Amino acid sequence: MNSGPTHLKVFADTTRLRGRGWLWLAAFAAALALYVLTLSPDLVWQDSGDYQWQAARLSWPPDGDSVWCRPGDAVRVHPWFLVTAWVLARTGLWNYAYAANLASAIGTALAAANVLLLGRLLTGRVWPAVIGTVTFAVGHAVWAHAVMAETYGWAAAFLSAECLCAWAYRNTGKTRWVLLLFFVNGIALSNHLMAGIGLVVFTAWLLAECLRGRARWRLAPAAAGCWLVGGTLYWIVGALEYAETGSLLATLHSMTVGRWASSIFNLADLPHMLVRSVLYVGLNYPTPLVLAAFVGAVGLVRRRDAFGRLVLVLAALYLVWAVRYKVVDQYAFFIPFYVFASVMIGVGVWMLWDRFGKTAPPALLALALLPVAVYAVLPWAARRAGVSVVGRDLPYRDSYAYFLRPWQTGNDGARRFAEEALDSLPRGAVLFVDSTSRPPLLCVQKLEGRRPDVRLVARDGLSPEMVARYWGSREDLLPEFAAEGRRVFIVSDHPAYMPAWMAEHTRRVPFGIVFEATEKAGGPPAGETK
Repeated sequence: MNSGPTHLKVFADTTRLRGRGWLWLAAFAAALALYVLTLSPDLVWQDSGDYQWQAARLSWPPDGDSVWCRPGDAVRVHPWFLVTAWVLARTGLWNYAYAANLASAIGTALAAANVLLLGRLLTGRVWPAVIGTVTFAVGHAVWAHAVMAETYGWAAAFLSAECLCAWAYRNTGKTRWVLLLFFVNGIALSNHLMAGIGLVVFTAWLLAECLRGRARWRLAPAAAGCWLVGGTLYWIVGALEYAETGSLLATLHSMTVGRWASSIFNLADLPHMLVRSVLYVGLNYPTPLVLAAFVGAVGLVRRRDAFGRLVLVLAALYLVWAVRYKVVDQYAFFIPFYVFASVMIGVGVWMLWDRFGKTAPPALLALALLPVAVYAVLPWAARRAGVSVVGRDLPYRDSYAYFLRPWQTGNDGARRFAEEALDSLPRGAVLFVDSTSRPPLLCVQKLEGRRPDVRLVARDGLSPEMVARYWGSREDLLPEFAAEGRRVFIVSDHPAYMPAWMAEHTRRVPFGIVFEATEKAGGPPAGETK
């Protein structure tokens, strides 16, 4: 048995982009089929549901309730994704909720196809690239965010496309690839501000090329112009933000960090976050093949060429970014890193290929697909072991299955909850909702016209004055609502998901799948519970 190659080959003519379109297309079709078959069919919870809500309300020119403008938090507008979801919905082939989910599936499938092409170009072999791509496509975070309305699949697609452009320029010397790279990065910025990390790296790389005389200096301003054109959607967001606030400084702050500055620049609690990050990566790659990524990284180091160093630098920066980004859904921000980790798995598999003998393709493919079997039993195993998961059970949502099993085939829980909750309420009711349940409730009520008499109250989307009114120390709100003939309800009776005054001054009684809030000192609820 051969010992296998000890270093990576130099790029050969067989790795040219030309002629590899069929391979890319096959990967895209296969990944898209996987995601469509496991796609969430309708409304979803949390941020994903919020993207459905926002995309359905998109209009041009912006109206008075513009979703193009989010004063103080423009970084969360994500106009590329919203426009893509809106366009898919306007075809009339799907409703607005399914279209937004499909938009995410398309973006992630593009990323998977790009990962395959990167692996093919780096190794000169198809099978190692396929193995690396499968580990990417069925990884927990990647798959889970591909089947619901999310921006991360598109972030991975754009980032991997930028890398392909960089490779093409390095191997052809044609400046059009640099221009295309920065144009794509501008679009990526309109999708998610994480693209800024790639912008810094590729800008430094381009300036180094100019300093070394490998590129003319006039290429730099031309690339900047292409980047500005690519980012048009985001500049529209910024212009509308400025028109709203009248402050350039406030607009720049909103477009760069928004209200996430403490998370973006976080350096606190790093040991704990490092442990969490290891668990997240392990959840995304529950297969021995993850060890091949280290072999691939060593191979790229030993290769000592500019593109290999570029891949390693991008991988390191996106990994560091995700490890210390302190947010509830931290695991999602590893997805750009997984682009490079999966490419390195493919490279590592290629370096060790001869050690596997003739059984290499089926054995390695089985290992690459092992995560599917793991995710199938993981919710049951985690519950049995008493492992807690982030989030909480809601009517028609089992948190173990929802968070630990990436596919969402047939999951209509959010719609069932929203319709049943609204239909069960008495006329003129007030329903306090949290950020998880708010999007499907808004979609069913505002977009589909169901129960317009119910007043939905949530922190998200309210002005600071209204937040202070409804979420401040206002125990007098219950008598005020009662005087209006309104009864008050809340989605969850957990104190973390309601105003502090409600947790302190009311008792919550089950009312169907929600809870009615009444004064503690009062008698029984105003009506019969269901």
